[in-house]
Amino acid sequence: MRFFKVMNYLMKKHIPLVILSLFMGTFTILSSIGMFSTSSVLISKAALHPDVLDLMILIVGVRFFGISRGVFRYLERIFSHDTTFRVLSSVRKWFYKNFEDNYSENNKVYKKGDIYSKIVSDVDSLKEYYLRGVYPLIIAILTGIITAILLSYFNKIISYYYILIYFFCGIILPLILFIFNSKLIEKESEVKKELNLILLDMLEGILEVTIYSMKEEFNYKFSLLNNELSKIQKGKNFIATVEDNIHALFVSIGVAISLLVAAPLVTENKLSGIYYAVLPLAIMASFEALLQIPSILYKLQISHNAGNNILSIIENSEIDRFNSFRTHTTPKSNTIFNNNFTAILSKNNSSNNERDSSQNYTNPNGHIFIKKELDNYNLSVENLSVYDKNSGNFIIKELSFNLPYRKKIGVVGLSGSGKSSILKTLMGFMKFQKGDIKLGGISYDKLVIDEIRKVYTYVEQNPYIFNTTIKENLLIANTGVDEYSIIDTLKKAQVFNLIKELPEGLDSFLGEYGSKISGGEKQRLAIARALLKDSKIVLLDEPTASLDVVLEEKVIDSIHDAIKDKSCIWVTHRLVRMDRIDEILVIHRGEVVERGTHSELLNNKGQYYKLWSAQHQYLF
Repeated sequence: MRFFKVMNYLMKKHIPLVILSLFMGTFTILSSIGMFSTSSVLISKAALHPDVLDLMILIVGVRFFGISRGVFRYLERIFSHDTTFRVLSSVRKWFYKNFEDNYSENNKVYKKGDIYSKIVSDVDSLKEYYLRGVYPLIIAILTGIITAILLSYFNKIISYYYILIYFFCGIILPLILFIFNSKLIEKESEVKKELNLILLDMLEGILEVTIYSMKEEFNYKFSLLNNELSKIQKGKNFIATVEDNIHALFVSIGVAISLLVAAPLVTENKLSGIYYAVLPLAIMASFEALLQIPSILYKLQISHNAGNNILSIIENSEIDRFNSFRTHTTPKSNTIFNNNFTAILSKNNSSNNERDSSQNYTNPNGHIFIKKELDNYNLSVENLSVYDKNSGNFIIKELSFNLPYRKKIGVVGLSGSGKSSILKTLMGFMKFQKGDIKLGGISYDKLVIDEIRKVYTYVEQNPYIFNTTIKENLLIANTGVDEYSIIDTLKKAQVFNLIKELPEGLDSFLGEYGSKISGGEKQRLAIARALLKDSKIVLLDEPTASLDVVLEEKVIDSIHDAIKDKSCIWVTHRLVRMDRIDEILVIHRGEVVERGTHSELLNNKGQYYKLWSAQHQYLF
């Protein structure tokens, strides 16, 4: 309500325009009433075959009201929109001033995207407060009062019945249906947010979704939400239909009452017969003012929520990350997703088991592969070349290396040299035009891509964190691990201190894109998630790029200790603890220009030595 006080205060500067808008809107409805009433009198009087001159005033009246209705409607739109946009301009100035004075750069509750949304979307939605809320309500009240006075001139009983019916259709009926509809609207909002989150997770986290074999489960969840949304919308449509029918019914009742009450008056010569049709037509025309009333409550609710959102930026500007965690409860928008996320993971696990029990697979190239355990997990890349059609150049050219099981290979080089493309090609996200990749001695052409990806774990430089709890972000990798294993893995990834500081621990929500934690914490959490996956080969793409040198060394040593029984390809441009790598490939423009161990490459005094010397001098 405080924001509405601000709105009303800002509106006082434009009172003349507000009054003009209300009068123009009221005159529009009254012109309709005048046109219908005058037309009825004209038709009734013309049936008595009077002199044409006796009808001229009525003819002019009908034309006047017909033209004035359009003129008043046009002026009402001009004044109401002009006033609304002036008020919105004042709101924006007020918001920017308070935002500048109160907002802190340390604010962890709202990110830039939230702020842009509130500045643009929420402020713009406030136009509904006047255009679709305040104006129609006041116009409907004024129209009802003037129509009741007009009807009382002919008969007070009709006027009383009209007031009751008008009040019911304008206040009681919308309130009753709003109560029924509000639950559906709230639920619809939750489902729509869930659909957006599912789409966001599927699109932004496509690598993680693919690596952890969750595509089918997300599609299943999307279908459930979509069906639920359809049911809600059908319910809303049903209520809207009921509302229209009840509204039409009571308008008809009002018309019938006016005819029944006025009929005896005509026969008793207390009312002229030419005015008999005026009463029902005036009543019908006046109900035009109530057409927008059912949506007024929704528009006011939207404006109220928008106002609270805008105020929340300023009022919560000093809340830090951990306070936001302490006061955080499960958002309604996440309820459906979070209640079913574990179920999705379980379904993922069971569906994988079902697939494992199958024997025959067909890969995209049409080759048949009979499912069996690989004899070994040795990886060999032979003369691999990847061509980029956009640039017309080879991203990777004639690349060859062997990675025996449990060995570690490092891939180093400057940005843009093709390091990350190697990992994406191994994962099947990029197609190669020449050469071959063999896993366990079997060519990729004879393996199903989903089965290939089960062998790997992949961590990219900017990992995607799903909008759910820390625990569920980790269970994506392996639903069978217990909490002890999770905590142990978090310690290895040097991120357990974050969990200890949060009151809700592993059940703390991370927000969209993991907005409640830093970039380095995201990377370490993604590392922990990767370590939990029961894979044979670990692919790491700059996994510690957001960490300081001291913490980076600890994390790197922990990773090596954790994956000592797995193979690893480690892509990096930061040459830290490279002595733990069995072989290092130096890449330049997609080609290997040097290879060897850390000590061998330093002794060669080549490109690797130059990179290492420059970084060693800068970092240490």
